Amino acid sequence: MVNVTRTRPQVPAGYGLSTDESTLLDWSWVETRLIAARNYWVASVYPDGRPHVSPVWGAWLPSDQRLVFG
Repeated sequence: MVNVTRTRPQVPAGYGLSTDESTLLDWSWVETRLIAARNYWVASVYPDGRPHVSPVWGAWLPSDQRLVFG
């Protein structure tokens, strides 16, 4: 298994995110869901900055620690 460093996203203080690292998800929890999923959401932005989100089919490859999708 790859050594994954868990961190919080950087958001404004008013969002109320906990600073307690014990509340972060374990990688095993995340990987279990990646393996079970068939549909993933890919998020990007258009050149003018508008968000764009699209569902895609994919597969998590645990041996390579990679997500492949088409």
